Amino acid sequence: MDALRPGTEVDLRGVTVPSWLLEAVLDAVTGPDGRPHLGRTRFDGAVLPSDAPLRGFCVEGDSSFDGACFLGVASFHDARFFGNASFRDVRFGRDVSFQGARFHRHSSFEETVFTGEATFDGARWHVDASFRHAVFVGAASFDHAAFGRDAAMQAASFGGAASFRRVRVARRARFERAKFRRGLRLGPLVALGGISLADAVVHGGLHVHAAARQVSVRGATVYGDAEFGLRYAELDLADAAFTGTASVRSLSEPIPGVMEPSWPPADVRLTSVQRTDVALLQVTGVDLGGCALPRRSEVRARGGRPAAGTPRRSWLRRATGRS
Repeated sequence: MDALRPGTEVDLRGVTVPSWLLEAVLDAVTGPDGRPHLGRTRFDGAVLPSDAPLRGFCVEGDSSFDGACFLGVASFHDARFFGNASFRDVRFGRDVSFQGARFHRHSSFEETVFTGEATFDGARWHVDASFRHAVFVGAASFDHAAFGRDAAMQAASFGGAASFRRVRVARRARFERAKFRRGLRLGPLVALGGISLADAVVHGGLHVHAAARQVSVRGATVYGDAEFGLRYAELDLADAAFTGTASVRSLSEPIPGVMEPSWPPADVRLTSVQRTDVALLQVTGVDLGGCALPRRSEVRARGGRPAAGTPRRSWLRRATGRS
């Protein structure tokens, strides 16, 4: 302990870390700014049996918590990770908070299990964040978060309510094959590179309120109603299945609370509903001119626009699915 200074490398791999030991380490590396400063940090396979008060600490090198187990409440509130941060295969036994945390390089939460409530409100990722195959048993909140590149949540499982309000993603928001047990509220959200819910399964309804270039729901299954309020986007609903009504509307006003890119104005376009299983699809203010429609469908179109050069009569016939 006497050798510890702010910025010192800490290696507690495989150690059962009682609260007094963790507090002593953090006190020893606390700098003049009142924050604990760690160098290269290794907690792989460590067990933290009590609450882990890691709020506000700074890791100046790479950090690894792979395979660690937090039995109590874990708080990384306002923490700073200046190197790569890996929480792969971690078990959080109770609530965990990364509210306001900053990740300056790649971070991984792949195959991590969040047993209690997981809070990432206001977190900032400067590059990619990976939650592939993560399991959220309780509620998960990413409200007001920002992702510098991809938000990768492929094959993640959300057992509680999932919220992504006022989120900005610099590249792609990826939810392919993800499962949501209590509905999904995606937005208000801006994703510069697009949103993918391909092959996702959503119980309890889906609400998407977003500005994006492409939105793919191809092959997804939604138990309940689905609502899409979009700006700029090309929406693909091919092979999707909805047990309730699906509605798509174009948003004329900018999304409040999220900075949109300076894209030129563009109509929302529905590109395909081939093999889509839905009792009723309602579209409002949406371009259906290039949409691949099935021969028999029940589509209600209001205020939409045909593609340039498409005869009005031909477009209405395609929009309503009537010959």
